[in-house]
Amino acid sequence: MRRFFIGLFLFSSSLLFSQLPHDAFSHVELRFDTLRLSYTDYKISDEYTFVMPIRQTHEEVELRFYIDTAHSFVPLEVLEGKHYDVTDSLLIIGDSFYRVRLKLNDLLPGQAFSVLLAFDVEGRRRNYELQVTPYVNPKIAMAEESIELFNGEEKTVEVVTPFPEYVQVNEDWVEGDNVNYWLRRDGSGLQLLLQGKRTGEQVFSVPTTLKFVRPINGALLNKGPDIRVSVNVKPTRLRFLNVDQEHVFFDSESRTAGEIQLDYDPRFQMKQTYRVEDVSDGGGRLIAEIVPKSTLGNDKILCDVYSYSYHRISDGYLYIKESGRTLAMTNFNVVNLPMIQEIAMMREGGDWTDNLSVYPGETIELRIRGNGLSISEFDFTPCKQERDTTRISDRIVFYTITVPRDIDRRKVSVFFNDDITQYDLRIREYKRPAPFGFVTIDFGAGRMLLTDEDMDKPIFYRETIEDITLYFDRSKIDVQDRFFGIQELEIEVRILSQNNKLIDIQTIRNVVICPDSSSPRHTFYDGNDCDRASLSLNAHLVRKTFTLDAFDQVLIEVRHASGNGPSERVHIYAERRYNFDVDFSFPAGLLAVDANDLSVGNFIGVSAAIMAQFKFYSKRRFGQPSPFQIGAGFLALNAFNFAEDAQRDLGLVILASIVPVRNRSSFSLPIYIGGGYFFEGQRFLFLFGPGLQIRF
Repeated sequence: MRRFFIGLFLFSSSLLFSQLPHDAFSHVELRFDTLRLSYTDYKISDEYTFVMPIRQTHEEVELRFYIDTAHSFVPLEVLEGKHYDVTDSLLIIGDSFYRVRLKLNDLLPGQAFSVLLAFDVEGRRRNYELQVTPYVNPKIAMAEESIELFNGEEKTVEVVTPFPEYVQVNEDWVEGDNVNYWLRRDGSGLQLLLQGKRTGEQVFSVPTTLKFVRPINGALLNKGPDIRVSVNVKPTRLRFLNVDQEHVFFDSESRTAGEIQLDYDPRFQMKQTYRVEDVSDGGGRLIAEIVPKSTLGNDKILCDVYSYSYHRISDGYLYIKESGRTLAMTNFNVVNLPMIQEIAMMREGGDWTDNLSVYPGETIELRIRGNGLSISEFDFTPCKQERDTTRISDRIVFYTITVPRDIDRRKVSVFFNDDITQYDLRIREYKRPAPFGFVTIDFGAGRMLLTDEDMDKPIFYRETIEDITLYFDRSKIDVQDRFFGIQELEIEVRILSQNNKLIDIQTIRNVVICPDSSSPRHTFYDGNDCDRASLSLNAHLVRKTFTLDAFDQVLIEVRHASGNGPSERVHIYAERRYNFDVDFSFPAGLLAVDANDLSVGNFIGVSAAIMAQFKFYSKRRFGQPSPFQIGAGFLALNAFNFAEDAQRDLGLVILASIVPVRNRSSFSLPIYIGGGYFFEGQRFLFLFGPGLQIRF
C-alpha cells in the first residue's frame, strides 16, 4: 500500500513546474457544491489554471488528484499558503485519487493565487503550484429604463453594478450612429453621459470591459456584459449653446462689455448685435446683448456681452434672438459685480460694530454687505471659517470666524475671490480683569490664596508681623481656553489703630503682571517689567508692620487699575494676649498690715507709685483689657502727707489691681492688693485699698 503524509511548511529552493505533471496525475479537479473544474480546461499565458467563480470571499473547496497508475509515487504534501487553509486531512481514496479540503480566503476577482504541492515521482522530489484565477459575473444596468433627452443636449444617467471598481471606463466620448455616449467614473460609482444625434426611439448596447478575465463560450475574455440603453431623442428647433463661464456681471452705469465664449454656430454674423431675452416667443425682458467678434480654434465664438437685467440660471433658459427670431438657447447668471461695501463684527451677547479687533481663541460672527456676494468666496486664513448657508443673498453674507489660540500675526487679511482687500481683522491681546486666583498673601502664617473663603473674615495674628508679601503665580492667568492677558493692579494698604484711627495709608499703583511662558500668548505680551513674582508691602509703608501695637489693624485691598472686575480685601489684626506698660498712680487710703506681727496699722495717706504693669486682654471680648492687672515697682508711702508725724517710707512692692474696664479717660480709680519691702522701716507690709491711677 502506498504511503502518504501531510506536512505544512514553507520552501524556497525547490523547482516549480508550470505544466501539469502527467507523470504524477492523470488530471486534477476542483470541486464545490455541484461545480466541477478541471485543471486543463483553461490556460493563461500558456499556464493551466482553475478559473473559479466567486460566490463569497471565503469558500470551502475540495481538490482531487487522480493517480496515473502507470507511475508510482510517494508521498504527496499540500504546503502552507497565504490564501488558503487545509481544513481536512489529505486522504487517498482507494487507489484512484487523493482528496484534500481547503478553505480559500479573501477571494477577489482577478487576484490569482497558487496552491502549493510537493510529491515524489520515482524517487525524485518535485514541487508544484496549482494556479487559481477567481472571477465574478457582474450585472450592469442603467438606473433608468427609459431615458428622454433633446437632440444635441447632454444627460447623465447612473449605471448600477455591484462591482463598479472592476469595470473599465472610457477616456472620452464614443461616437455612435444615433447617440454618443461616455462611460465614466463618478466617485466610487459609474455614470453614462448621453448626447442625442438623431430623433426618435433609440435602443443600443454599450459594451463594457472588465479588469479580470472570465470564461465566455470556452475562452477567457475580459469582456463584461453589455449595458442596454433605451433613449427617446426628442426633436428641438433650438440648439443649446454652452457658455464658458457661469456669471456675467451687471454694470448699470458704465455699460462696459464683458467677454464670453459660445459654442460655434454658423448662423452668427461677426460684429452683429443679438438680443438675449428670457422667453422664447414674443418680446421678453432684455437680459443682455451679444456681439460675436471672432471664431476660435476650440469650436467656440468669442463674444462681447452687455448686461441690462439680473438673471439666474434657476429662473429658466435664455434665448438668443435676431430681429425677433429665436436662434438658439443658452443660460448664464447676470449678477452684480462682486464688491464689498461694509464688514461688521458681533461677539456673543453684543451688538454689531465696525471695529474689527479680535482676540486669540475667540469666536465671532462677521456680516459682509456688498454686491455679487452669493457667487463670491472669502478667506480668513489662518482662522477657521464657516459660511452661514441659511442666510445668504447677493448683497449680504454671514461668516462664523474662530481665531486660533496661538495665532502668530498681528492682523488677518480678508481675501475676496482670491484678491486681498483693504479689510483686516486686527489681533489684540487680552487685557481683561482676571479673578485673583493667581495672588497669594503671606503675613507670617504661610502663603494663603487671596480668594480663599477664610480671607473673607478678619484674621487675628498673635505674632509680630515682620512683613506682608503678595505673591503672583503668573501661570494661573491664562488657563486652558480662557485668556486674560496683562493684569494691571492697584493695592491700597491702610494701617489703623485699635480705636480705628488712621495711622498710615498707601496706594501702590502700576503693579503689572504678565502671564508666564505656559501661556500660548506669552511671546506676544509686550508689557515692560511685567514679570513681577512678589511685592513687599513694608517697602511702601511708612508705618512698618513690625511696629504695630496691640490690636492695630492692616486693611489691604487688591483691585484692578481699570476699576472693572473683582476686588479682594484682607483685614489683619495684631492680636495680643497681654500688654506691658509703666503706670504712675496715687494709691490713697491703703490699709497697711505688718508682716511680722500681722498687726493692722493705720490707713496711709496719698502715696505715689511707679509700676511696671502687665495688662491682660479678655478672651471673649476682642481688644478689651481684662480688669485684673499685676505690676512691680516703687511705692512712696504718705508721699503727699505733710503732717509732722507722718510716717514716710519708700518700698519695693508687687501690687495687683482691679481697674474699671469701661473707663476710657486717663484717670481711673483702681483697687490695689499686694505687698512689699520698705527700706526705712526695714519691714514687710501687706497693702490693700483704693487709689488714683494716671496714664500717660
